[in-house]
Amino acid sequence: MKAELDQVTQELEEVQQRWKEQQQQQLWEQDSQQVRQQLQESLQLQQEKLRQEQEQEWQEKELWEEEDIFLEQENSPEQDTIMDIKVAAVMEHEGPEQTSVSENTAPLLPPPPVSATPAFLT
Repeated sequence: MKAELDQVTQELEEVQQRWKEQQQQQLWEQDSQQVRQQLQESLQLQQEKLRQEQEQEWQEKELWEEEDIFLEQENSPEQDTIMDIKVAAVMEHEGPEQTSVSENTAPLLPPPPVSATPAFLT
């Protein structure tokens, strides 16, 4: 009887040990799954950030290239000729009196009111 009890007790301990091992294995697998998921999310975020940075760099590069082209065109003889033609057209349309800087500097002021004239002049 005692031998049977010892055998049942030993089998129970083995079952409990296997159950603990299975629980630990399940916990380890859950932890591993969570870690994999977190790593994957982190990788996706890093990839998205990198993609956005590359997109921004590409846009900035395009803007600089456009600026360079604009500056090259602005300083080109063709652009000078175009500006000369535009200025000539404005002068022709408005007349030389409108293009004079000295005549367009400030509007004329009206004469002062009579009450502001000194008494000795009246």
